[in-house]
Amino acid sequence: MWSYVKRLSTWVVICFSVYAFWRWYSTLLMPFVLAVLFALWLEPAVGQMERWGLSRGIAVVSALVFSIAALFVMVVLLTLVLVAELRQLARRLPVIIATFERTAHSVVKKFGQFRHHFAYGRDILRIPTSTASQVIEAFLRILANFLVHLPDTMLMLMVAVMAAFFIMRDKELLVRHITNWIPPALRSSLFSIETDITSGALGFIQAQMILVGLTTLGTTGGLVAMGFHYAVLMGLLSGILDFIPYMGPTTLLVPWAVTEFLMGNTLTALKVLSVLLTVAFMRQIAEPRLVGQKMGLHPLIAIFSLYLGVQFFGPVGFIVGPISAVIIRAIAEVFDPPPPPDSVSLR
Repeated sequence: MWSYVKRLSTWVVICFSVYAFWRWYSTLLMPFVLAVLFALWLEPAVGQMERWGLSRGIAVVSALVFSIAALFVMVVLLTLVLVAELRQLARRLPVIIATFERTAHSVVKKFGQFRHHFAYGRDILRIPTSTASQVIEAFLRILANFLVHLPDTMLMLMVAVMAAFFIMRDKELLVRHITNWIPPALRSSLFSIETDITSGALGFIQAQMILVGLTTLGTTGGLVAMGFHYAVLMGLLSGILDFIPYMGPTTLLVPWAVTEFLMGNTLTALKVLSVLLTVAFMRQIAEPRLVGQKMGLHPLIAIFSLYLGVQFFGPVGFIVGPISAVIIRAIAEVFDPPPPPDSVSLR
C-alpha cells in the first residue's frame, strides 16, 4: 500500500512542478529556454563545421549568421509574393464583393417563401458584412497586440540569440561547471532526464514544423494544380491557422467552398473541397505517427496532453501540453521507473 502512495505522490509532485513552471516561471526564463533550443538545433551544424577544421567560435558564429540570413531571405521572398497577390486581390475585391452581393440577393429571393418563418429579408445581407467586420476587427486587434509587444519580443529574441551563442561556444566549460554542482549519485539520472527532455522537445518542434509545412505546401500546391489565384496567400494562411488548435485550413477553405457553391460555381467548390480533403488526409496519416516517433510518446498520450494543454493554457497549450508530457515522462522514468515486463500480468 505504501508503495502505491509513494508512486502517486511522486507523480503528483512531478505534474505540479511542471505546471508551476509553465504557469509562473516560463515567462521569465523563456529567452534562455529558447537559447537552449537554438543551441541544440544548431549543434549538429556546428559540429560538422568543426570537423571541417573551423574553430568552435567561428563555427558557432557561422551557424547563427547563416540561420538568421536564411530566415531573412525566406521572409523577404515570401513577403514579395504575398504583396503581389494582395495587390491583385485588392484590385479584384470590388468585383468579388459585387458578385457576392448579387448571389446573396438571389439566394434571398429564391428562398423568399421561408421569410415568414425567419425574420429576415434584405437584412440577411448584413450577416456577411457583420462577419467580415468582426474578422477584420479581430485581425486588427491581433496586429495591434503584436505591435505593442514587438519591442519585448525583439528583446527576448536578441537575448535568446546571444545566450545561444555563449551556450554553444562554451559548451564544454558549461557542462563541466554544471557537472561539478551535481552530486555524483545524481549525475547519471539528471543527464538522462536532460537528454530525454531535449530530444523530445526538439522532436515535437520538428514534428509540428513538418506538419505545418505539409499543410502550407499541400494547400498551395493543390490550389496551384487546380488553377486558383492567390495560392501562396491561401497556403500561408492555412499554415498559420494550423498553429491554432481546432482550426487549420478547414476554417478557410470550407467557407470558400460554400461561397463558390452559392454563387453557382459547383465545380470550383468541389475543387476547393478536394484540396481540403487531400491535405486533411495527409495530416491524419502523418500526425499521430510523426508526433509519436519524434517525441517518444504513444499517439494517444500525445493527443491527451495536447487537449489538456489547451484546456489549462489556452492556444499556447498546443505546444506546452505535449512538451510537458515529454518532461513528465523523462522525470518519471528516473524517479518512478516502470516495472520489468516480466513482472506485469493481466488478471
